[in-house]
Amino acid sequence: MQLTLFSLKVVLVLFWGAWFAVVFLTNLFGAMKSFGMLPPSWKFASKNYDAVVKATSIYRPASWVPRILFVGVVLWQLIAAALYLWAFAVSVAAHAIVAGPVNAAFGTGIALWAAFMLADEITIKYGYEQSHELLFMAQLVTLLAIYLLP
Repeated sequence: MQLTLFSLKVVLVLFWGAWFAVVFLTNLFGAMKSFGMLPPSWKFASKNYDAVVKATSIYRPASWVPRILFVGVVLWQLIAAALYLWAFAVSVAAHAIVAGPVNAAFGTGIALWAAFMLADEITIKYGYEQSHELLFMAQLVTLLAIYLLP
């Protein structure tokens, strides 16, 4: 079986869709665990909600502020996952990269990392910024590869 460049491109789109779906689920379960909706023994959960609470604590916000911010992030991740999976499906059906859905997916993902980088600066959490910068660059490089490879 020969891997074509088109196959590589759609697999990259699928990868990002799967990655965002997993991140969405671990963050959803992490928030549910933090809110007592899942038992402490639940393993498939991130600690990102607790990180948001800690990061925003320097400004002493009302308790609902980190919750709203986290809900926004989780919804953003769900939308990104859905857009990537849609871009994958329409590109496979068309036997070609379909620019509109691909651009929407990558635009949503890249914008999330840009928002995180701004949040890192606002909350003075420079330790998180490197991973957000790397994900920003990884998505940008993937998008460039999709368009620049023949």
